[in-house]
Amino acid sequence: MSNLTPQYTESNIDKIFSKLISSDKELKLQFEKYISEYADVNDRLNYNDICEISRYIIEKVLTGQTQTLASIFDNVEDILNSCDTYTDNLIVIGLFEGVQNLGGSKIDYYSGFNKWLRPKSKLKWDALIDAWEGGDWRKIKR
Repeated sequence: MSNLTPQYTESNIDKIFSKLISSDKELKLQFEKYISEYADVNDRLNYNDICEISRYIIEKVLTGQTQTLASIFDNVEDILNSCDTYTDNLIVIGLFEGVQNLGGSKIDYYSGFNKWLRPKSKLKWDALIDAWEGGDWRKIKR
């Protein structure tokens, strides 16, 4: 995070989700449908909401429909480059861990997302794996 005031913060959570879904029309429609199922915004949890995006990403990878993933991960990188600690955790622990867990054994999360991860995202993605598994996975040529 830079010395500048972060653009993406817990206090403007809707801006974060708007940015995440902005580059993919299908994701936007799916997410808006998901949100509409809640009569009261206070019944929603940000970590559950971001898992909806993780599920979408996994679905697209598993079906080979990955055309918009680069732009989604570009948006993730933009957020990570100007966010508060809460938002950083939401992306790493919510979105990234969600993708890694939901992909499970079906997707190589060690390197299968490298083509879409940008520099800061890649560092955080790998650090998350390190936190769960240690660094030995890095020794295996992937």
